[in-house]
Amino acid sequence: MKRLQILFTSLLACLALQAGAQSIPVNGVDRDGYGGVYDIDGANYWWMCIEPSGTPSAGPGESFIADALTFGDGWSQQNSERYTYYNVTNPGALTTVVPKQVAVMEYVLDTYLPWDTLAGASGRFIEQDSNSANYANDDPFYNAFFAVQNFLSEMYGKEAQSDFATDLSINFVDYYDGNLTDAGVARSAIFAAILDDVEAKDGASFFDTYIAQHGYYIANTSYPEADPNNWQDALIISSFVAVPEPSGALLIGCFGAIVLLRRCRRAGLTLTR
Repeated sequence: MKRLQILFTSLLACLALQAGAQSIPVNGVDRDGYGGVYDIDGANYWWMCIEPSGTPSAGPGESFIADALTFGDGWSQQNSERYTYYNVTNPGALTTVVPKQVAVMEYVLDTYLPWDTLAGASGRFIEQDSNSANYANDDPFYNAFFAVQNFLSEMYGKEAQSDFATDLSINFVDYYDGNLTDAGVARSAIFAAILDDVEAKDGASFFDTYIAQHGYYIANTSYPEADPNNWQDALIISSFVAVPEPSGALLIGCFGAIVLLRRCRRAGLTLTR
């Protein structure tokens, strides 16, 4: 029954993304400011900070309403200033810089999160302990999760960068550099491996045709950076199946989920919250 609930929630997100921005309720479960878990419409999802500009995230007992946007759409509008930069001042970047950066980040998420070993039955890592008191532990999930978040957070602010074949260590800051705890050393090593891998693959034009292997979207509140309503935009690890950016494949995925739900109803099953 829980799997049906997750499927139903994923279906709603799928339809929302296909139709355009849709409002979603976001409730804090736990977090440390860089990532954590949100309850979205009754289902829990791990999220990562992708707006490192001092904006707040929601902790236990806090909530906000956000727009569910595709990774590509949301990456250009985390706040009013960023929206203006991309959509008013530099609209050409929407077809050059933004798609390239999103493809790179999707690859890093797909490759460096432990999908094959720790994702669990849901494929969204939701079986992992979400207690933020443990996030600093030397743990394979937390180490991978926060090293990847480090990369995504550093991508923010690289508005003009679409060349990743050069030495990325020049302008991508390793949060764990000098942290000599076991966790800090492990995360720093993962981050360095990500930079080397991205540099090599971009040199071979790998990202020109990359398609995400897992589902991600952005929970967006686009206000001026200093506005108290401008909650930190979050990258949501959303589904247990691959969900490309909106396309014919996405429509097929939505249709398949609808057919499955119809079959469940015919079998006499009901969805419960």
